[in-house]
Amino acid sequence: MSNNLKKTSGQHQKKPTGRAGFTLVELLVTMGIFLTVTFLAGDYLISGFKYTTFSDEQETAIRNARQAVEIMSKEIRGANKSENGSYPLSVINDQELEYYADLDNDEKMEKIRYAISGSDLIKTVTPPGPANDYSGVPRAETIAHFVNNQTEPLFHYYDQDNAETDLVNTVRLINITIKINVTPERAPADYYVETDVSLRNLKSNL
Repeated sequence: MSNNLKKTSGQHQKKPTGRAGFTLVELLVTMGIFLTVTFLAGDYLISGFKYTTFSDEQETAIRNARQAVEIMSKEIRGANKSENGSYPLSVINDQELEYYADLDNDEKMEKIRYAISGSDLIKTVTPPGPANDYSGVPRAETIAHFVNNQTEPLFHYYDQDNAETDLVNTVRLINITIKINVTPERAPADYYVETDVSLRNLKSNL
């Protein structure tokens, strides 16, 4: 009986051979893997959000630019002599156009100016005023945002032979080219909105 007690006592004194829990190295490796996966997943989600936001903003900017080009085409096409007899076109630069036209159908010619300011395309309208001297307060509005023309011309001017010209009294056709990009520093995806406009009231001068 004493032998049995000794055997039983010996069995209780055996140490377990298996390991429980993680070592410090294993814990650090596991945490490192977890943090790496979390970072990559977060970066992927943020990149996806930025791309979606860029796509939405770019689409809106392109739609606005198309509307701006439609408005500009209609108005420029009606360029005519000013109320004081000045030539229909007064300023023709790469990124600036100034001319006269009747925008509100009151049989009075307003002075209209299109120019880029920063990344906005600004339209300015000045009424003739009582003395027809266009010295009144102009009304300005932004008609296109995220314009990325920079040094590229917004306007090209052509004569009756479709040759490019910088002489105001020889212009018969104007090309409008708006380059749109919401985030040019992050996503170089320029989109061009372009059209040609014939000056109908100058055709008799051909």
